[in-house]
Amino acid sequence: MSVFLRPVARALGLMIAGAGIVGAQAQKACEVNEGRPTAVGRATLAVQVASGTQDPAAATRQLTAAIKGLTDNAERMDNQVGRNLVLGKALVLWSMQPNVELNANRGKLGYTTNPEGTIDLAAAIDTAFKVVETANPECVSETARWRGQKAWVTLVNKAIERLNAEDIDAAEAAANQAITMNPWGPYGYVVKASVMQKRQRPSEAFGLYRKSVEMASRDTSYDDIRRQSLLYLGNLAADSAEFTADAAAKRPYIEIAQQAYNAILKDAGATEVRGNATAGMCRVAIASGDTASLRVVYKDPLGAPAGFTYAELMNAGVCMARAEMIPEATTLFRAAQEKNPYHRDALSNLTIMHLRNDNYNEAVPLAARLVTVEPNNQENLQLLVLASAGIAKRARDPRMSGSSKAAPTKTGAKAPATKTKAAPPAGPRLSVAVQDSLFRYETAYTDSAVKANERKDKLGVRIALTDFTATEEKATVAGSITNPGTDEKKVTLKVEFLDRAGKPVNSKDVDVVVPAGRSARFNATVTPGSKEIVAFRYAPVQ
Repeated sequence: MSVFLRPVARALGLMIAGAGIVGAQAQKACEVNEGRPTAVGRATLAVQVASGTQDPAAATRQLTAAIKGLTDNAERMDNQVGRNLVLGKALVLWSMQPNVELNANRGKLGYTTNPEGTIDLAAAIDTAFKVVETANPECVSETARWRGQKAWVTLVNKAIERLNAEDIDAAEAAANQAITMNPWGPYGYVVKASVMQKRQRPSEAFGLYRKSVEMASRDTSYDDIRRQSLLYLGNLAADSAEFTADAAAKRPYIEIAQQAYNAILKDAGATEVRGNATAGMCRVAIASGDTASLRVVYKDPLGAPAGFTYAELMNAGVCMARAEMIPEATTLFRAAQEKNPYHRDALSNLTIMHLRNDNYNEAVPLAARLVTVEPNNQENLQLLVLASAGIAKRARDPRMSGSSKAAPTKTGAKAPATKTKAAPPAGPRLSVAVQDSLFRYETAYTDSAVKANERKDKLGVRIALTDFTATEEKATVAGSITNPGTDEKKVTLKVEFLDRAGKPVNSKDVDVVVPAGRSARFNATVTPGSKEIVAFRYAPVQ
């Protein structure tokens, strides 16, 4: 996976923190005395002043004084819970100041012991707040809010960026530091879980995804990352089930995946990932051998497809196709293609289903349209070859069977041995007119198949699509152009963006230089887009 929800720092609201925390908790309120002894009271006031000023210099003076007062003779100080709560707040505010790194100079922060040394702010914040959380578990809501401020957000975003850049060592280091600073926030766990997956350590990944779900469940502001963590957990379990041959070993993975996906499907707010969870349940059904249950899962789109979106129908069709439920997949892909008649995915998938059912007459016009949409795609041309050849064979078989007689048997000859395979019975005799008609039919479609195959083999450039997206803001077609020749080619790709009826709404020409024997990327984007754009086509490239 390469995309994570990014955390947002929530305002501290320090001057009304007490009221906010009491209102947010259904259980016992966090009641810690932050006014005694005198050193703690003074530090509390300094922290409040520092949090309310926009002047970094003023904040520095207040925070330095607070740290000094809280750490000089700290062991002898009464009210260690209060002292550590205020110390943790002061350290968080330090982590938010300009030009202050998480590994900071102790003296600069206000420590008088070992002033030339360095302090790990993430670890120091954790140590201070753990004292409070251990003594007063009801204070976790307040300490978690303090922990989850700017420095933590920065760490999580760094972890995400390093993970996306495949720098997993740096990603893990940042995730670990984020977990240390804020063990109550889910993001560090989900990033580290992804790191464990990349390192082929699924057992640890399972635990970390569960931890992310647990932490996110504590706060409704984390609902989206909770859903995302459940999806990742389900996907990891489904992956494991698919790659496990032994039925007994597979069962626990099936159950984990089902629980994760069902949690999403039962969540009324999980609209953005519900489709992913449904697709995951499809994988689970196939892995467990319970494909019959898919007729229940997709009962509504199968029974009344007009009420579902193109994407919903396509996803359901892909599931049924993977489960080898070809009639059901055909129904769904046909409904999707009716909603978007020129979309490459609907055309190709429905064509394949018709070929699987030997419905060559239905496949040919779909494959032909698909070739007009993506004329330089070898796979599309191959579908047209197969569909045309299928019709030709269907015409040839009855003609050959109906024009021949069974070979006569000599008088007195012995019957063939039982182990010898009997010849198929001859078909009914066909009239000359019918045979002639079938021959012309066979010849025409054989020629079509041969021409499509020659065109496929002689493509001067081959185009593979990797992206088609269309919104009102922009529409994009992207992919790669391969030049199998021995000379560099300058290609002009003419892309038309289509409405549902196949009429151009917008167009874009893209010039691409493709080295000999190499591929080059292309991107055709039009802005603004249009809600009418639902498909595309490009002109043939020689």
